[in-house]
Amino acid sequence: MAVVGSVLVHTVALAWWSSRDLELPEAKVLATPTEPAPLTIATVEPPPIEVVFFDEPRMSAMSGAPVAASTSDVPLKRGRIVKRGSETGAELVGPSTTPSEGTSRSPYMTMRKPGDEPLKGPSDGFFENFMNRTKPIPPPPDIPGERIGDEISDLRAKLARAGRYSPDELRAMREEIVRLNAEREAEELKPAGGGTFKTEKETFKAKVNADGSVKIADNVSGQDKFMKEHGNDPYRANKLAYLDRTRDQRVAIGKRYREQALKKSVIYMQKNIARLWAMTTDVAKRKQGLFDLWDECSETGTPEEIAGGEDARAFVMAHIRGMVRYTPDELRVLNRQRHSKQPFAP
Repeated sequence: MAVVGSVLVHTVALAWWSSRDLELPEAKVLATPTEPAPLTIATVEPPPIEVVFFDEPRMSAMSGAPVAASTSDVPLKRGRIVKRGSETGAELVGPSTTPSEGTSRSPYMTMRKPGDEPLKGPSDGFFENFMNRTKPIPPPPDIPGERIGDEISDLRAKLARAGRYSPDELRAMREEIVRLNAEREAEELKPAGGGTFKTEKETFKAKVNADGSVKIADNVSGQDKFMKEHGNDPYRANKLAYLDRTRDQRVAIGKRYREQALKKSVIYMQKNIARLWAMTTDVAKRKQGLFDLWDECSETGTPEEIAGGEDARAFVMAHIRGMVRYTPDELRVLNRQRHSKQPFAP
């Protein structure tokens, strides 16, 4: 009975529950986020940039037509750059700084664009005009009369083959020879034999030695001689001017002399050693003399001087190894005396 009663109670309760209208709570709808409104940025227009050319316009920028010169000394504002937003413009404005006057664009403010004509270089006559206005480089100093003599020899060699040239060319060569002979005759330094030169003036005479040194002797008499004896040289200015005029030539003479002497450095060293052997038979003095000759050889200077010194030093070393022998003590004493950078180690 208890079981049957429990079933009836549960059946009635289930039927009652099914007959009820259940009201469910409303679901909450989440709001969809919306995009924020764009910010408004205030744009500030920059002030225009003005370009001023401090020269009065004389030619039109585009057409090249002449423009009337300004009567005012105040420079005109001929260029103006205006930047607004993303647009950039370059325009030419007149004295009133307004573009409404119909002026053309300044060529200084215009950029090249694709398709424009290629850049043009200097005109054909630019370099010719430049060279015509350029002072020619003076010829290097030479031995007096040698350059002119070589040119005369070349011209005479061409005249010997006269059949190869036209009459006008032959006449020009002969005229050039006459001019060169006059130029050589006007040279102040005249060859005097043995690589020396001489100059004879009315008031003095000079002799230039083969090494470029010069000795001047006066041709004085009377009042001039009296002034010279009392310490006043009346020809001093003329002598100084002569030395200035001939300085480069005398340098060239001395340079050639040194180059020729350096080429003969071995011959000179051989003579010096022979003179040393003739002066003494003492072995110690000969050893000291050979060291002195070795130590005097040049290690610095021009390439010719260095080469000549090396040749002479090599000759001394060869002579030492064949004729004398130094002890270690002698070498230590001599190396303390040397001026050369190289050690003395025969």
